[in-house]
Amino acid sequence: MRGDILNNIQEDLAMKTITMVTLISGLLASSLALADPHTDNYLKEGGRGCHHGARSGKMEGTKGMEGKGPYWEKMADRLKLTTEQRTLVKATVENAKPRLADLREKMRTNREALRELRQVGIGDESRLQALARERGNLVADLTIQRTQMRDDIRQILTDIQREQIKQMREEYRHEHRHKA
Repeated sequence: MRGDILNNIQEDLAMKTITMVTLISGLLASSLALADPHTDNYLKEGGRGCHHGARSGKMEGTKGMEGKGPYWEKMADRLKLTTEQRTLVKATVENAKPRLADLREKMRTNREALRELRQVGIGDESRLQALARERGNLVADLTIQRTQMRDDIRQILTDIQREQIKQMREEYRHEHRHKA
């Protein structure tokens, strides 16, 4: 009887652990889906080294929203940004860079720790849960920082330019929705 109770407790604990890991994994997956996919290597390497840059048609050597390179110039030209707006947007991006770089570095460290834990086997369940929670918090922080930066940039734009960005985003989503 006591063995049955212990087995039931162990099964219940295992089920709760599996449920928790599944929920955390789902949270991470949804957080990653909500976060801009252009994290880590994208901003650092301008799209090289990640599948987003490879499929987006970006030419090697171009930079993203760092304010340097063809993408930035093309967007600034399409929106007809004034010299003052270009300066303000560039300053906003430059101001956000240290925070974003710090978060990307923490995410890289976390990813390496998770990879190392997977390679040796997940014997330390509490370590896995702590790393998964940390990853979720880092993704959330990165999403918040990037959203704040984008909101700051939107404040620099005119209503017409904001509408242009909205239309470009809708066109992009429409084009890429039908590629699958």
